[in-house]
Amino acid sequence: MAKDKIGIVGLGLIGGSLGMALRGAYTVKGMAHKAADAEYALDAGIADETVADLSRFGDCRAVIVCTPLAIVRENVAKLASMYPDAVISDVGSVKGMLSGIPGRVIGGHPMAGTEKSGIRAARPRLLENAYYILTDYGGDGEALAYMKDVAAAAGAIPVTMSAEEHDKLVGKISHLVHMAAYSLVESAMTGDETIVGTGFMDTTRIASSSPEFWNTVASLNRANIVEDMDGYIKTLSALRDDIAAGRDITPFLRDAKSKRDRLLGSRRLMSEYILYADVPDCVGSIADVLTRLTAAGVDIENLSVVHSREGSGGALRLELRCEEDYNKAKEILS
Repeated sequence: MAKDKIGIVGLGLIGGSLGMALRGAYTVKGMAHKAADAEYALDAGIADETVADLSRFGDCRAVIVCTPLAIVRENVAKLASMYPDAVISDVGSVKGMLSGIPGRVIGGHPMAGTEKSGIRAARPRLLENAYYILTDYGGDGEALAYMKDVAAAAGAIPVTMSAEEHDKLVGKISHLVHMAAYSLVESAMTGDETIVGTGFMDTTRIASSSPEFWNTVASLNRANIVEDMDGYIKTLSALRDDIAAGRDITPFLRDAKSKRDRLLGSRRLMSEYILYADVPDCVGSIADVLTRLTAAGVDIENLSVVHSREGSGGALRLELRCEEDYNKAKEILS
């Protein structure tokens, strides 16, 4: 039996990773404006075929828009009008923006990604075990069920919620966090950062994300972000006042630590698999770690040496390919 064909408009980090994950279960048709990206998509196993414009998706059961956020609504509306029988979805991080578009529109948001971008950053397991939020705007149960199957085929965990619920949730757990990271960099970096440690680097890592993208997010989810920032400013101001007054802030810190520890223990979402290994500062120590892991078949995607151990607990930073490799490496190194 012939496989369903899935169209992907925009082959960047998410679109490319989605294509890699879906190929096999589906035939993937990808759209890329640059000839070099289209060629790479075929060579890297992202798509079975590529096209250059929206008029070539008539044979697809579903088309997923993975373009820059600023033009997602425009593309979804065009595709829904052009292909009324197809399921039209997206991967945008704001879901209210698709409300009111007629057609079989199912909003989508895979909760995965890195600070990297572009088609060459795509990897087949990026969506593995990640929550994939789905929003049904028009009550089309069949279209929603189809997108649940697509999300599951990509290795993700499909979760349904309304656009309003989604935008309020991601405002707190993602959009506010990015605004805080950018603000911390602006506030803390004054030109004398000679002893910056891993604590600062880890906390502000997401400030390396695309400024243009996050400007669009701030515009599209403005009300929720402002409300969340007001709450954060209130909490930070209260903490500031306690420190200024010399009060004991241990209860506040313990409460925050307890909440963070509970989150870590129950966390199911992992889009990056990173371990820190404490190794002695001597010749051969890093080679010994790599030998042990590779002998066990662990696929190491990237590694770096952390020169300052402040706040990290390890000197060798390892990026693993998937959850299986992460768990195997953790067992070996512990």
